[in-house]
Amino acid sequence: MIPTKEKTIEILNRHVKEKANREHCLMVGYGMKGLAKYLNKNEEEQNYWFVVGTLHDIDIEKYENDITKHCVVGERILNLENVDKDIIEIIKTHNDALKIERKKEIEHLLYSCDGLTGIIRAYVLMRPDKDVQLAKVSSITKKLKDKAFAASVSREEIYVCEKKTKIEINKFIEAILNGIKENMEF
Repeated sequence: MIPTKEKTIEILNRHVKEKANREHCLMVGYGMKGLAKYLNKNEEEQNYWFVVGTLHDIDIEKYENDITKHCVVGERILNLENVDKDIIEIIKTHNDALKIERKKEIEHLLYSCDGLTGIIRAYVLMRPDKDVQLAKVSSITKKLKDKAFAASVSREEIYVCEKKTKIEINKFIEAILNGIKENMEF
């Protein structure tokens, strides 16, 4: 099954309880939707990309900090939820510990989007107004270049967007930021 937006959020809420974790998953989901829109994907494909992004960390509260179990536990959860096998396989590629080669555009972009949303979230939370609507591409780019800012976020992971898909970093940031701004508030 390829879940609808509503069903995807229902699955997310059933398995991810902490607000920050849910927000991360939704940011990646809406960021992926923004990328699909930027790439002129149709509405059905935009929903597919949203589902992949939103469910990518469905096991975030269940794999007990053992990164080798991340996405393996998620696969079990998503199988129980009857989620399409192709979605599960795409999601598994974002965990480097599983050593699954990323081949598809969506896989590379999920990997990069996951990292970039960490920068965006940290930037929004440090703002006095905490308003994602006021975030600018130039501000995110500046924070991305500052290796001390959100230091645990891999810049190399983010720049995969340029190396593997040829989407220039500022266009990548803009597409993700637009997807987030159009669909969510903190």
